[in-house]
Order: sequence, then C-alpha cells, then structure tokens
Amino acid sequence: MAYLLVLSAVACVLLYYGLSTYQRLKHNISCAKSSGLPYVVTPVHVFGMGWLATYYLWIPFLKKLPASVKGLWLEIMDPEWAHRLGHEPFEKIDSDVFLVVSPSKIAAFVADAEVVAQITTRRNDFPKPLELYTRLDLYGKNLVSSEGADWRMHRKLTAPSFGERNNELVFTETLHHTTSLLRLWTGTEKMESRTLNDPGTDTMSWALYIISGAGFDIRVTWPHEEGKHEEGKHEEGKHEADKADRADSVFKGSQPPPGHTMNYREALSELLHNIMWTFMGPPSVLSKSPFKVHRTVAKALLEWGDYMEEILQLKKTQVSAGQDAHGMDLFRALIRNSGILDASQTSIQESDLLGNAFVLMLAGHETTANTLHYSLIFLAMRWSSQKKLQDEIDEVIQGRPIEEWKYEEIFQKLFNGMPAAVMNETLRVLTPVINIPKSTAPGRPQQFTMDGQQYTMPGETQISLSCAIHKNPKYWPAPPGEEVVNGIPDTQRFRPERWLNQSATTEAFTDIAYDDEELRGPSGEDTSSNLFRPVRGSYIPFSDGFRSCIGRRFAQVELLTAFAVIFTQYSVELAADEWASEEQLEKMSENERKEIWQKAVDRTLLLLRTKTSSIITLQLRGHTIPIRLVKRGGEKLKFDY
Repeated sequence: MAYLLVLSAVACVLLYYGLSTYQRLKHNISCAKSSGLPYVVTPVHVFGMGWLATYYLWIPFLKKLPASVKGLWLEIMDPEWAHRLGHEPFEKIDSDVFLVVSPSKIAAFVADAEVVAQITTRRNDFPKPLELYTRLDLYGKNLVSSEGADWRMHRKLTAPSFGERNNELVFTETLHHTTSLLRLWTGTEKMESRTLNDPGTDTMSWALYIISGAGFDIRVTWPHEEGKHEEGKHEEGKHEADKADRADSVFKGSQPPPGHTMNYREALSELLHNIMWTFMGPPSVLSKSPFKVHRTVAKALLEWGDYMEEILQLKKTQVSAGQDAHGMDLFRALIRNSGILDASQTSIQESDLLGNAFVLMLAGHETTANTLHYSLIFLAMRWSSQKKLQDEIDEVIQGRPIEEWKYEEIFQKLFNGMPAAVMNETLRVLTPVINIPKSTAPGRPQQFTMDGQQYTMPGETQISLSCAIHKNPKYWPAPPGEEVVNGIPDTQRFRPERWLNQSATTEAFTDIAYDDEELRGPSGEDTSSNLFRPVRGSYIPFSDGFRSCIGRRFAQVELLTAFAVIFTQYSVELAADEWASEEQLEKMSENERKEIWQKAVDRTLLLLRTKTSSIITLQLRGHTIPIRLVKRGGEKLKFDY
C-alpha cells in the first residue's frame, strides 16, 4: 500500500509539473505571436544555468535525433551558436531579430543595427539584467552590476579616470611589458625564431601586468625577470618624480609581504584566471571544496581583497598628503573623484571604490589579452596583411628606439591606419562577448522599429545583442567577386583591408548625447574617422550607447602599442612543427611549404570555430594554437588563407 501511495504521489507531481510547464510555454508562445517577430520554440532556456552547465553532455545525443525533428531549434541550443554559425540562423529565419521561446523564458537575438541603436540608447526601457552580474560584487557594488541612479553614481565616479593622462601611462606600461613579453618569448639569447606553444597564457599575464601598473601603479615583475633591473631607459627621468609614490616596492616580488600567504602577482593571476569558480559561492564555501582549484581561488579572493585594502589606504594617504601630482593610475583618480577623504561630504563608501577597481581590472585584462592573442593567430594566416602592418608601423616609428617613443606622437598615427584595422577586424571576427545582455521589465513590453515596421519586444524578455551582426553581409559587404574565397564567406574571413576601403558606405560619427556631462568618460569614436565607419549599431565589440565600454581607449592604446613593439622586430607564422621541422621547411619548394601551411590553417580554423567557449569572454579552452615568432626577414610561410 505504501508503495502505491508513493507511486501515486510521484505521478501527481510529474503531472502537475508537466501541466504547469505546458501552460507556461503556451503563455510565452502567445506573447511571442503578439510581438510580430518570428520565433523558435526550444525545450529549455538556452541561457538557463542548468543548461549552461550541462549542454555539452546533451547536444551530442540531440544531434542523433531523426532528421525530421531536427531544425533551427537544435542549432541554437548551443549557447555559443552566434560565434560558431554567425549570421546563418538569422538568414534561415529571414529576420535580423527573432525570439526563442521556452517554458521558462522568452529570449531575443538581435543582429539589426537600427534595433541595436534603439535598445542601447533607451537605457530605461531596455536595462541590463542585473541578476546576471551579482557575482561580480565580490568587493562591492560597481559600474557593471548597477542600473538607474546607482549606475549614474558609479559612472560619475569612474568616468574621469579614463582621460589622456592615464592613456599616456597605459602607453608607458605597455611598452615595458611588451618588451618583457618578447624577452620571455625569445629568451636571453634573443633567438631568431621560436615556437610559442601557449601564447594565450602569456598574453593574459601581459594584460594583467599592464592594468596593474595603470590601474594601481604597481609594476609587476615578470617571473623570468626576477632579480633583474629592467625598468627601461624610456622611463628614467620621466617618472622620477613619482617613483617614491609607487606601491610596487612592496607588492612586486615573489615573496609574499608580511601578513600574506600569496604574493601580489600570484593572488591577482589566480583570482582573475579562475574567476568563474567564485560564482559557486563565497570563500567560506570554496575553501572547504575537495578540489584544489576551488581552495586556491578562495585563498586568492581573500588575499587580493587584503591587497586592495592596503593599496586603498596607501593611496588615500598619498592623496591626502598632496603626493599625487604625478600619479595617473585609476585607483588614485577614483579616490580623488569620490571625495571620500571627507566622508561627511559624500555618500560613497570604500566598498564602492574597491568594487569598481576590481571590476575594471577584471573587464580590462581578459578582453585585451584575447584580442592580442587572436590578432597574432590571424596575422600568421594572412601574410599580406602582416606585411602591410609592418610597413605602416615602420613608417610611423622611423627606426627610433623604444625609449624615444612618445604617446602623443605615435598613438593617433597607429589609430588611423593598418594597426587599427587589424585590431578592429580581430574584434569583428572574434568578438570577446558574443551576446551583450539587455532586457525588458516584467509587464513592460517595448515597441521598436525595424525596416519601417513596428514590433513589440515582450515584457520580461532576455535580449542578446548578438555578435552575429558582425557577420551580417548587409553591413559588411565583400569586394565584387570575393563573396566566398576558398570556401569561406567574406564576412567570416579575417580581412583587415576592409577597414581601409574608403569607397565603402560609411557613416559620420555622432558622439553620445549624454544628459549629464559627468557621465561621459572617454569621448570620441570607437574607430578612426580615417577608416571605414560601419553603420551605427553594426559594430559592437565595446557595446554601444550609454553602457558602452568605459575602458575602450585603454584597450586600444594597449593593443596598438603592442603591435608596434612586436612587429618592428618580428613576424608571426603558424607553427608547423607537427608536420615539418624548420630545417625541412628550409629545403622545401614553395608549393610544399604551402601544403604544410594549409594543414596548420585548417587545424587553426577548426579549433577557433569548435573549441572556443564563453565564461566571461570567448576563449580557446582545452587546446592551444602554437605560433612561431620569427625575426623579420626569416619568414618561410608567407601565404594568405
């Protein structure tokens, strides 16, 4: 009898769940129909936490379903579909905006520039879904995890930090750390060529160390340069006045300072490289995990918090004593802008400073590191673009040694030509954030216009501004006769020259009309006015509108400066070690070399398409793409894919 009761109870629960799921799905389909937009029905919400954690287990089984039941729904069950498939799903459904309906949620995907512009400028109608960002409040509320009046406060607090004075510091730090990166790659012997098996890990350290210097005025020493004095002649004298103010004498070495069990570099790297594990819970939970990586990140979370608190108190002392005349780092600027030294005159808390300092470092390192990494890979597959890049850099630098380079003389020239075209094209082809999230509030559907017609975005919809817009041929036309090259559509090819095409349709730049100038931050264009200007809303690696990336110029200075340092001296090729040694390549004919090169290209494109995934940003995970750093003039694989 007890068995029958239990069985009946289970049956009732399953029946109730099935009926309620059906009713929710029926309601969501009704809302989708009333929107006027095409829609696709899926069994689960593509961005639900349960599906995100397990989709890679289920999709192989779903792909074995009979062809008669497969369709677009299955393709978009992969959360990374916008990267892997590009604009293709939008073409299949014949609309650049469509809905995905599941029992638990309505999601919308947008690849129309006109609609993107409307969503990003109507920030009250289409707010950021804050529930996705709560785990970024590790040290306090911040610019990324806030909306409304709170966002305005955080934006006003952080915006003044991103000015030209800080860009000059970013330039200086990038010169130093890119030179150190090259020393790591070439060794003390400065080898003529060398295979780099995992360049992505090295560029991640590079970006971390730059933002540590520009963000906190802490010059981290690379492990391979421990014990060496490699400050660089270009800084001697220039920053002599604030050397006494720098915090790096305490934090830069391998030995943890008093009160710490991790050195600064280790705490910073462990936390930011493994940030996803902090989403599982606080340090008190992670520290009890049976997995070492969880315990390590828990310790790093506490250690880095202690370092940040120490840096904050040091900076407050410096600002109070008037020692910040030469200090341009972001943290010092945050303190000056906050008015926190006189607590009676401000509502800003120390946690607001710590929260923003942390999130700016988190957001600013991974995206830039990935973009440098992928730029090197793409240039290794397209020699003609790499040669053009080197020629333009040579014209800008004019053979001057690095210690004579000046930000105000060099950056804008790099920003106006091929170096910026390479950066822009990398960000177009491999966008760091493949879906920029927006939303509509429950019970507040929003009207919008597309191609002269009005549609309704249902209330409580999770909206994704899709990176597939970067592959939409409506905004990225191919040269006549080159719509498909070697089986690859032009929109999916890395072709920096598209940004140099002045005959293509361009759009005049219009800066955001901020209702409060204190919100502005870095004013100016995402791309140079001397290059191709995409239709507004069609190029969104830094997002768009009021919530666009406040650190975009910071990243642009890093990348273009790094290009200049690397490509004045070296070229990059795909490593062919798997198929032929350098000596064997030397003896091969051009056709034989091209065959080897093609194998490396095929492997690279496959890995970039199938083995990249997003945690915070889109990264190659579980695999590496080796590249070969070659002294200029020693290249052997000079081909274009």
